[in-house]
Amino acid sequence: MSRILQSILLLLPVVKGLNQIPLSDEDNNNDLAGNPIFDGWYADPEARIFDSQYWIYPTYSAAYEDQTFFDAFSSPNLLTWTKHTSILNFSGVPWSTNRAAWAPSVARRRRPTKSNNGEDGPEYDYFMYFSAGDGAGIGVAKSITGLPEGPFVDAIGKPLVPDTVYGAEAIDPQLFQDDDDGRVWLYYGGWSHAVIVELNDDMVSLKGEYLEITPGGYVEGPWMLKREGIYYFMYSVGGWGDSSYGVSYVSGPSPTGPFSPTPTKVLSGNDAVGYGTGHHSVFTPDGEDYYIVYHRRHLNDTARDHRVVCIDRMEFDRHGNILPVNITIAGVEGRLLE
Repeated sequence: MSRILQSILLLLPVVKGLNQIPLSDEDNNNDLAGNPIFDGWYADPEARIFDSQYWIYPTYSAAYEDQTFFDAFSSPNLLTWTKHTSILNFSGVPWSTNRAAWAPSVARRRRPTKSNNGEDGPEYDYFMYFSAGDGAGIGVAKSITGLPEGPFVDAIGKPLVPDTVYGAEAIDPQLFQDDDDGRVWLYYGGWSHAVIVELNDDMVSLKGEYLEITPGGYVEGPWMLKREGIYYFMYSVGGWGDSSYGVSYVSGPSPTGPFSPTPTKVLSGNDAVGYGTGHHSVFTPDGEDYYIVYHRRHLNDTARDHRVVCIDRMEFDRHGNILPVNITIAGVEGRLLE
């Protein structure tokens, strides 16, 4: 694969792909992204689609004392990725322990397009929810540019979720906005407990009471997916440092359940491809084709922090069940966003 290093503003993006020319409608499916999709040790990837770009917000996979920032990656086509460095730095989060920056989740909220002086302004506000390790809690930051690459700054000067609730360590946030009623939900939880709490419209304060929703086998890394009126609560199972790590799901009629009693495992390692497949997210460009983004480990590499980000297809059967994911080295086809 070719690699191009270029400079945009003050950022140093790293671009990787089989074809650096934007895809046309005719050659959109000729190239494969390859797994991992970009260079570097990263984990816990959250995928979003903002402004006709694919975005991935991961954890920098390193020793805890070196995890003091978050990078992001964007792509127009799933083939070429631009690195946005240090979009949030814990040096600006005084309540953190300046280490163990984990598992960010980024969401946007529409705001009036006119600023106070009557001029056109950004259409959205972008918010990042993040884990500050060592028990400091879950924080919330806001983009000061109105752009998905930030930079983000701490929004409230304290943790949004400061304590252990229902036995759930305050890590691994995921922000879910329900398109049916506009309600906003925060899922989170480590130590084998999952918790959900509703947010206010301001996106930086809690509205409701905490509710424990721990399904069978839950360990960490919650992800809520809604498809055709069904809520799929997905999460990581097993041990994050070994081959037991994977993803299971339960489903239900609402963001809070009740969920099906028996989980189904849909993401596992492969002795010919990689292991430690977990802490995922899901995106769909059109509501029909679905992609799962996750981290995994290279075969025969046992270094604790050697994790990489991958994308593969995720499919459903005619009954709405998620099928087991086929993890690959080739990755997915290039796809432009309309």
